[in-house]
Amino acid sequence: MWGTGTPDRHPVVETRIGEVDFPPVEDSSLKRLTAILFLVALTLLAGATPAEELRPFRLSVSTGLGGSFDSEADTSFDNSSFQLGFAWARDHITLVGVRYGQLDLDSGTADGFGAELTYVTIAGEYVFSEGYYESGLYLGLGIYELDGTTSLGPFDETAVGLTVGVTGEFPITARWAILLEISGHYADISTVKLFAIGHAGLAYRF
Repeated sequence: MWGTGTPDRHPVVETRIGEVDFPPVEDSSLKRLTAILFLVALTLLAGATPAEELRPFRLSVSTGLGGSFDSEADTSFDNSSFQLGFAWARDHITLVGVRYGQLDLDSGTADGFGAELTYVTIAGEYVFSEGYYESGLYLGLGIYELDGTTSLGPFDETAVGLTVGVTGEFPITARWAILLEISGHYADISTVKLFAIGHAGLAYRF
Protein backbone atom coordinates (compact mmCIF):
# COMPACT_ATOMS: atom_id res chain seq x y z
CA MET A 1 0.00 0.00 0.00
CA TRP A 2 2.97 2.25 0.30
CA GLY A 3 4.25 4.03 -2.75
CA THR A 4 7.11 4.25 -1.51
CA GLY A 5 27.38 24.41 27.70
CA THR A 6 27.03 22.73 30.78
CA PRO A 7 23.46 23.66 31.63
CA ASP A 8 22.51 26.06 34.40
CA ARG A 9 21.49 24.12 37.46
CA HIS A 10 18.61 24.77 39.78
CA PRO A 11 19.05 24.19 43.51
CA VAL A 12 19.29 20.49 44.16
CA VAL A 13 16.13 18.82 45.40
CA GLU A 14 16.57 15.15 46.22
CA THR A 15 13.48 12.98 46.36
CA ARG A 16 12.90 9.40 47.45
CA ILE A 17 10.06 7.09 46.47
CA GLY A 18 10.49 3.81 48.29
CA GLU A 19 14.06 2.94 47.42
CA VAL A 20 14.24 5.13 44.30
CA ASP A 21 16.45 8.24 44.43
CA PHE A 22 15.51 10.70 41.74
CA PRO A 23 18.24 12.91 40.25
CA PRO A 24 18.60 16.64 40.86
CA VAL A 25 16.34 18.91 38.87
CA GLU A 26 18.03 20.29 35.75
CA ASP A 27 16.94 22.34 32.74
CA SER A 28 15.46 19.98 30.20
CA SER A 29 17.28 19.56 26.92
CA LEU A 30 14.30 17.81 25.31
CA LYS A 31 13.47 20.71 22.99
CA ARG A 32 17.02 21.04 21.68
CA LEU A 33 17.41 17.32 21.07
CA THR A 34 13.98 17.14 19.47
CA ALA A 35 15.05 19.85 17.03
CA ILE A 36 18.01 17.68 16.02
CA LEU A 37 15.71 14.73 15.32
CA PHE A 38 13.45 17.02 13.30
CA LEU A 39 16.37 18.09 11.08
CA VAL A 40 17.31 14.44 10.54
CA ALA A 41 13.72 13.68 9.57
CA LEU A 42 13.67 16.53 7.03
CA THR A 43 16.87 15.20 5.47
CA LEU A 44 15.38 11.73 5.09
CA LEU A 45 12.13 13.15 3.75
CA ALA A 46 14.00 15.03 1.05
CA GLY A 47 15.43 11.72 -0.14
CA ALA A 48 12.14 9.85 -0.25
CA THR A 49 11.22 8.44 -3.67
CA PRO A 50 7.59 7.30 -3.82
CA ALA A 51 7.88 5.56 -7.18
CA GLU A 52 4.19 5.05 -7.87
CA GLU A 53 2.90 8.20 -6.16
CA LEU A 54 0.35 6.18 -4.18
CA ARG A 55 -0.22 8.10 -0.94
CA PRO A 56 3.33 7.78 0.45
CA PHE A 57 2.56 9.58 3.72
CA ARG A 58 0.74 8.41 6.84
CA LEU A 59 -0.58 10.37 9.80
CA SER A 60 -1.69 8.47 12.89
CA VAL A 61 -3.13 9.10 16.33
CA SER A 62 -3.51 6.41 18.96
CA THR A 63 -4.07 5.73 22.64
CA GLY A 64 -2.94 2.84 24.76
CA LEU A 65 -1.55 1.42 27.97
CA GLY A 66 1.99 0.85 29.17
CA GLY A 67 4.45 0.90 32.00
CA SER A 68 7.99 0.22 33.13
CA PHE A 69 9.70 -3.10 33.80
CA ASP A 70 12.13 -1.72 36.38
CA SER A 71 10.20 0.95 38.28
CA GLU A 72 10.15 0.33 42.02
CA ALA A 73 7.51 3.03 42.47
CA ASP A 74 5.07 1.61 39.90
CA THR A 75 5.33 -1.76 38.17
CA SER A 76 1.84 -1.83 36.64
CA PHE A 77 1.14 -1.66 32.91
CA ASP A 78 -2.27 0.03 33.08
CA ASN A 79 -0.86 3.54 32.73
CA SER A 80 -2.53 5.63 30.03
CA SER A 81 -0.60 6.72 26.95
CA PHE A 82 -1.15 8.54 23.68
CA GLN A 83 0.96 8.85 20.54
CA LEU A 84 1.07 10.89 17.35
CA GLY A 85 2.90 9.58 14.30
CA PHE A 86 4.03 10.66 10.86
CA ALA A 87 5.61 8.24 8.39
CA TRP A 88 6.65 8.34 4.76
CA ALA A 89 7.72 5.66 2.30
CA ARG A 90 11.33 5.36 1.17
CA ASP A 91 10.46 2.58 -1.28
CA HIS A 92 7.99 -0.30 -1.54
CA ILE A 93 9.01 -2.10 1.64
CA THR A 94 10.71 0.48 3.87
CA LEU A 95 9.54 3.67 5.49
CA VAL A 96 10.70 6.22 8.04
CA GLY A 97 8.48 7.15 10.98
CA VAL A 98 8.56 9.92 13.58
CA ARG A 99 6.59 9.41 16.77
CA TYR A 100 5.73 11.72 19.66
CA GLY A 101 4.13 10.26 22.76
CA GLN A 102 3.48 10.49 26.47
CA LEU A 103 3.09 7.82 29.13
CA ASP A 104 1.66 8.63 32.58
CA LEU A 105 3.47 6.66 35.27
CA ASP A 106 1.22 7.30 38.26
CA SER A 107 -1.19 4.37 38.46
CA GLY A 108 -1.05 2.49 41.73
CA THR A 109 1.26 4.95 43.46
CA ALA A 110 0.69 6.81 46.71
CA ASP A 111 1.74 10.01 48.52
CA GLY A 112 0.87 12.21 45.56
CA PHE A 113 3.54 10.72 43.30
CA GLY A 114 3.09 11.54 39.64
CA ALA A 115 5.50 11.06 36.74
CA GLU A 116 5.24 11.43 32.99
CA LEU A 117 7.46 10.03 30.26
CA THR A 118 7.60 12.14 27.09
CA TYR A 119 9.41 10.85 24.02
CA VAL A 120 10.22 11.68 20.42
CA THR A 121 11.57 8.88 18.22
CA ILE A 122 12.65 8.37 14.63
CA ALA A 123 12.81 4.85 13.24
CA GLY A 124 13.25 2.86 10.07
CA GLU A 125 10.55 0.28 9.40
CA TYR A 126 10.28 -2.77 7.17
CA VAL A 127 6.75 -3.44 5.92
CA PHE A 128 5.39 -6.88 4.96
CA SER A 129 2.18 -7.53 3.05
CA GLU A 130 0.02 -10.13 4.81
CA GLY A 131 -2.85 -10.11 2.34
CA TYR A 132 -5.66 -8.21 3.98
CA TYR A 133 -3.31 -6.21 6.23
CA GLU A 134 0.29 -5.05 6.52
CA SER A 135 2.71 -5.80 9.33
CA GLY A 136 5.82 -3.81 10.18
CA LEU A 137 8.96 -4.08 12.26
CA TYR A 138 10.87 -0.95 13.24
CA LEU A 139 14.03 0.07 15.09
CA GLY A 140 15.16 3.59 15.92
CA LEU A 141 16.53 6.25 18.24
CA GLY A 142 14.70 8.52 20.64
CA ILE A 143 14.86 11.33 23.15
CA TYR A 144 13.15 10.59 26.47
CA GLU A 145 12.20 12.91 29.32
CA LEU A 146 10.93 11.69 32.68
CA ASP A 147 9.56 14.35 34.99
CA GLY A 148 7.16 14.52 37.88
CA THR A 149 6.49 15.64 41.42
CA THR A 150 6.28 14.18 44.88
CA SER A 151 5.49 15.62 48.29
CA LEU A 152 9.23 16.30 48.60
CA GLY A 153 9.68 18.17 45.34
CA PRO A 154 10.04 17.84 41.56
CA PHE A 155 12.39 15.70 39.49
CA ASP A 156 13.37 15.86 35.84
CA GLU A 157 15.78 13.89 33.63
CA THR A 158 16.35 13.67 29.87
CA ALA A 159 18.27 10.94 28.05
CA VAL A 160 18.90 9.33 24.68
CA GLY A 161 17.41 5.90 24.07
CA LEU A 162 16.41 3.14 21.67
CA THR A 163 13.03 1.95 20.47
CA VAL A 164 11.84 -1.24 18.78
CA GLY A 165 8.32 -2.15 17.79
CA VAL A 166 5.89 -4.11 15.67
CA THR A 167 2.86 -2.71 13.85
CA GLY A 168 -0.25 -4.01 12.15
CA GLU A 169 -2.29 -1.88 9.74
CA PHE A 170 -5.81 -2.98 8.78
CA PRO A 171 -7.41 -0.97 5.95
CA ILE A 172 -10.92 0.43 6.35
CA THR A 173 -10.99 2.48 3.14
CA ALA A 174 -8.38 3.51 0.58
CA ARG A 175 -7.16 6.22 2.95
CA TRP A 176 -8.18 5.16 6.46
CA ALA A 177 -6.92 2.21 8.47
CA ILE A 178 -6.83 0.83 12.00
CA LEU A 179 -3.25 0.89 13.32
CA LEU A 180 -2.06 -1.41 16.13
CA GLU A 181 1.39 -1.13 17.66
CA ILE A 182 3.47 -2.68 20.44
CA SER A 183 6.73 -0.93 21.29
CA GLY A 184 9.62 -1.33 23.69
CA HIS A 185 11.84 1.53 24.83
CA TYR A 186 15.21 1.76 26.52
CA ALA A 187 16.32 5.15 27.86
CA ASP A 188 19.54 5.90 29.73
CA ILE A 189 17.66 7.37 32.71
CA SER A 190 19.15 6.70 36.11
CA THR A 191 15.91 5.70 37.85
CA VAL A 192 13.82 3.86 35.22
CA LYS A 193 15.20 2.50 31.94
CA LEU A 194 12.82 0.00 30.31
CA PHE A 195 9.30 0.74 29.08
CA ALA A 196 6.68 -1.13 27.08
CA ILE A 197 3.57 0.40 25.48
CA GLY A 198 0.69 -0.92 23.39
CA HIS A 199 -1.28 1.46 21.15
CA ALA A 200 -4.39 1.29 18.99
CA GLY A 201 -5.66 4.07 16.78
CA LEU A 202 -6.41 5.42 13.33
CA ALA A 203 -4.08 6.09 10.41
CA TYR A 204 -4.70 8.34 7.40
CA ARG A 205 -2.77 8.05 4.12
CA PHE A 206 -2.23 10.83 1.64
